[in-house]
Amino acid sequence: MPLMRLIERSKEKKVEEALKGKQREFSGKAYYIISAIAAAIALYHLYTAYFGPPFAVLFRNLHWMMIATMIFCYYPPTARSSRSRIHPVDYLLIGWSIVLGLYVWLNWDAIAARAGAPVFLDILFGIIIVIIIIEACRRTVGWAIIIVALAFLVYAYFGQQMPGILAHRGYSIARIFPFLYLTDAGIFGIPLGVSARFILLFIIFGSFLEKSGAGIFFRDLSLALTGRYVGGPAKASVLFSAFIGSITGSSTANVVTTGTFTIPLMKKLGYKPAFAAGVEADASTGGQIMPPVMGAAAFVMAEWLGRPYVDVMVAALFPAFLYFATTFFMIHFRALKEGLVGLPREELPRLMDVLKTGAYYFVPLIVLVLMLFRGFSPSRAVFFSILITIGLSWLRRESRMFPKDIFESLVTGVQKALEVVAACAVAGIIIGMVTMTGLGLKFSTLIETLSGGQLVRALPLTLVASLILGMGVPTTAKYIILATLVAPALTALGAPVMAAHLFILYFGTDADITPPVGLAAYAAAGIAGAHPLYAGWEALKMGITAYIVPLLFITGTALLLDAPLFELAYALPTAFFSCIGLGAAMQGYFVRVMPWWHRPILFIGSVMLMETSWTWDIIGMAMVGGVFLLEILVKKVKEEAGEVSA
Repeated sequence: MPLMRLIERSKEKKVEEALKGKQREFSGKAYYIISAIAAAIALYHLYTAYFGPPFAVLFRNLHWMMIATMIFCYYPPTARSSRSRIHPVDYLLIGWSIVLGLYVWLNWDAIAARAGAPVFLDILFGIIIVIIIIEACRRTVGWAIIIVALAFLVYAYFGQQMPGILAHRGYSIARIFPFLYLTDAGIFGIPLGVSARFILLFIIFGSFLEKSGAGIFFRDLSLALTGRYVGGPAKASVLFSAFIGSITGSSTANVVTTGTFTIPLMKKLGYKPAFAAGVEADASTGGQIMPPVMGAAAFVMAEWLGRPYVDVMVAALFPAFLYFATTFFMIHFRALKEGLVGLPREELPRLMDVLKTGAYYFVPLIVLVLMLFRGFSPSRAVFFSILITIGLSWLRRESRMFPKDIFESLVTGVQKALEVVAACAVAGIIIGMVTMTGLGLKFSTLIETLSGGQLVRALPLTLVASLILGMGVPTTAKYIILATLVAPALTALGAPVMAAHLFILYFGTDADITPPVGLAAYAAAGIAGAHPLYAGWEALKMGITAYIVPLLFITGTALLLDAPLFELAYALPTAFFSCIGLGAAMQGYFVRVMPWWHRPILFIGSVMLMETSWTWDIIGMAMVGGVFLLEILVKKVKEEAGEVSA
């Protein structure tokens, strides 16, 4: 298959370029020493997954000390710094990270005894750790979340100068930095707790799946299922990115991982670069809302709400289906519009061959879900899923995981987790300042005041806040920030709790594909060689459902599968039918290229169909069905006229 070999070479080249541009590459003795430390970090977290972690603050402190060490090993301070040697500044930062961690471990009893009365070292070390975390985040994630964190620090210090409802007593440096450093409400609060207990483990799990050949299996399965149909390569991209994206915990990371294969394949078949980039960005972003893992946000949400994980997964299931269904229809209509066909059958893997050689890759995922349903903790469930993945790899000679492969999987898992953990540490600063200043309650009061106490008026405000606060932040970190600031405003105005939290997760995730700062679209555009804004616009169109469905969570919970059976019986089919209408409206094609005035009618009618109301459904069905019927009749008349003329 010459085409597949060409794509593989392109993928290898893109991955190599991405790694050279982002992380250091070591060789010789340095490689083995640093890799051994990374593997030891992964093994320690796997140990705590099975036997349980130590006291929360100490565990999170040790977790950050380990990850900070790896960040300053792998990420250079500037673009011009050496990619093969550690800079002297990095040794200094690593040393300070270890000192700050050991200070808490060795003095915890004394620190707990003097709570609220910090000594000089508590203040000094608090300042230093904040600086270190900001620098680690600058190297890994970028400035977006750092700017937000600095704004919250300024807000905490200058509280008395703030206007109106935002004013507070103001806090001194002696109060702010020990609070962030030495309590479980600051840096070592929920975000790093989630990172230590869930996120790192799931990224390691994803690394084991990839190393065992699961990535190739899911890629081939996606191509075998969809490749020969209209728009097949793009549809395969959606499936592939959804499979992998649910585990990565970052839309942008998933674009870089899967887009190096899918984007060249789509371009090869005739898709324009901007559209190919938009499809990949959309699919990778959709992976973050795809059960069962949802970029680890599902487990964070369950813990935050005090609800069983199963409740979160069930509530998120149908909205995720609508998201990807709309994407599939858009791809289908776009391909018909541009006359693009699927890949030749001889260049595609055969479905039965793919299933025979790799169907067992579903087993670790099934075991993971079953254990979660049975009440096991996510960390324990992912621990056994990793063991099962290693065992199953021995079913085929090509995929067997020897000690070298296990070692590399552990190291790669830690490397991939560094960006997410750094973002979680900065999120801890934000949440610490929200807690200290009471801003969460004030933010809710502010939204309630601006909206006049009406939930419908509050939705645009919370929507915009979620998009802004979600920019440039990995999935779990953005959810935690939004759950602290934005979700309470919705619940205070009467929104169902589960609906409010899925609302903020969706719009926070939408930030990854919303121009002009959609980082997932930017990453995909770089791979595709497209203009970032054009790629962002295509991604926004592809993901339009994610901008509509969350609004409907608030007005009715049928889409969350939380409604009487008779209501679900008409709400779910009409919502699915609306996906067809949205796809046709956004792409301007159904059975032919539509007149411009058909598209707004079709779009409005499709949105009405998603609303769980008989009245809206009837009107929406009339609008959507009327446009579809008119399109079919006009095409038939033109075809008959053409035959008569011929």
